[in-house]
Amino acid sequence: MPNIPIRAERDSPLALKTRKLIEDAERAVAMHDGDLTDFARQIQIGRKQRDRYFDPMLFSNPAWDILLNLFVADADGRAISVIDCCAASTVPQGVALRWLTYLKQEEMVIEVSDPDYPRQTLIRLSDPTRMAIRSYLGSLVTLGLGPEPRLPDIPSAGG
Repeated sequence: MPNIPIRAERDSPLALKTRKLIEDAERAVAMHDGDLTDFARQIQIGRKQRDRYFDPMLFSNPAWDILLNLFVADADGRAISVIDCCAASTVPQGVALRWLTYLKQEEMVIEVSDPDYPRQTLIRLSDPTRMAIRSYLGSLVTLGLGPEPRLPDIPSAGG
């Protein structure tokens, strides 16, 4: 196998910037833990609010609506059915089902049987997708677009 120098690639300006963004996002995720779920809820509310002023189809993004809904539901410990996933987006059910199929093919979501209702299928985020959403939300926080960091309580030295 030829010896290919990869150090130049690893230390390229783009690689360094990407690494810094990832590190910043990881720090933000660590500092915001539960706040990221609240931030995701705020994004959902903002998207619904925008739909009051503009045609929902104009800014339609069913994949993101589905993923964000699953992220919040997962944090709340709620199971989401296929029908609930489709209802989370602003597109017709058939379009939402096609997006859901695509997300499954990309292994971003996982189908599981509902233990209470065997004929019903539940959808959940894959672990890599959950982490990607957390990192993305964390990166927004580092840009100042999310909640303020929650700093740990440090007792005063005097008492």
